[in-house]
Amino acid sequence: ASAACGALCGALLGALHGETALPPGWVTELEGRPTILELADDFAMEMTQGPALHGPALSSPGWLARYPRA
Repeated sequence: ASAACGALCGALLGALHGETALPPGWVTELEGRPTILELADDFAMEMTQGPALHGPALSSPGWLARYPRA
């Protein structure tokens, strides 16, 4: 199997079952893990709290620092 196939399978498994479903060795060896975890958390926030993150009165300063408006 190719590296791309392994990455895709790991991503799908993680998305479906969460990080705890992945073998611990994979998780500890994951290059860029802190960035990936932050992006995953931000994606979940966007999907559950999107309007609150983008409204003029309720915008999250941390969110806007990471993802500035165009």
